[in-house]
Amino acid sequence: MATFSKTKSGSFKAIIRKNGRVIKTKTFRLKKDARTWSKRIEGDRDAMAAFGSPGAVIAFNTLADEYLDQWAGKDNISRKVIFWKNQFGDTTLINIEAHMIRDILNRYGDGDALRGNGVDSRGKPKVAKTGRKRAPATVNRMRAMLSSIFKYAVKECGYLTTNPVTMVPSRTEDNKRTRFLSDEERNALLTACHESDWNKLYLLVLMALTTGARLGELLGLHWAEIDFKERTTLLIDTKNGDSRILTIPESTINELQRFREVGSGLVFPSPTKFRKPFEFRKHWHKAMADTGIEGFRFHDLRHSCASMLVMNGATLYETAQVLGHKSTQTTARYAHLSVDHKQALTDRILGNVK
Repeated sequence: MATFSKTKSGSFKAIIRKNGRVIKTKTFRLKKDARTWSKRIEGDRDAMAAFGSPGAVIAFNTLADEYLDQWAGKDNISRKVIFWKNQFGDTTLINIEAHMIRDILNRYGDGDALRGNGVDSRGKPKVAKTGRKRAPATVNRMRAMLSSIFKYAVKECGYLTTNPVTMVPSRTEDNKRTRFLSDEERNALLTACHESDWNKLYLLVLMALTTGARLGELLGLHWAEIDFKERTTLLIDTKNGDSRILTIPESTINELQRFREVGSGLVFPSPTKFRKPFEFRKHWHKAMADTGIEGFRFHDLRHSCASMLVMNGATLYETAQVLGHKSTQTTARYAHLSVDHKQALTDRILGNVK
């Protein structure tokens, strides 16, 4: 049974107890709102079970630190966890509600999207504002991080019985962007990469173009994982969770041979922290500026790989196998390229037949 008390400011605090212990409180301007809220909570068995869990009074910081211990060395995860620690801090788990998460994600989505901008004098990555709001996919990744933390609290720790993030819907993503390089743009880009101050920019771009691998997969690649004889490498840590064999064309293997090292070091290591990849963004953006190519991201090299495959006769299934798509539905965005290429071919060769 809930009890109510009037605060010094004139508001009304609803206090819900279970077995004599306070498990949830909330303050309202009107007493009737406090009553409505308390009746709803008391009538929700799942909520009462969650609030009654001893672990529910643990601070978010404590949960986040426990979660981080499972992912030591994963900087991309650490950055997202730290973001959420800054938002919730010592707030107890039972007091983190869906509306709070939604408001934070809305503010985050309205913030400036950032891009890599080289490194500072200490070798730390620098970023620059793009002048655009964060993309829905970026917001969704931050939401997914918080959801993963709460899943850990529910399934591994038993601190809670429900995950509040499930009440916050993901944003609709535009995954149909298929910008790819024309032949002229591709030749210009590779030439600019050859002339880069970083001697491995050409290799990185060439591998992206000829293997269809994601940037994270390439930057995480180790020399010991490459089979130079078979021209393959096994990717373990992929986006969709499945390992896959990456096949490497001979021209790309020849370029890799120029830098080949013995051991298990990264193919693209930082010059100061060998276990971390090189911060290449400054060199990439210079190549973009030198060529005048606009509206093109590094990830679009993957689209360019797919476009070259499809326009040269590869089936959607074959293209999906190269890119590591679980379903050809994801690869279907490239289907029109095959049709367009065939149309241009028949127009050029057969168009004058009368």
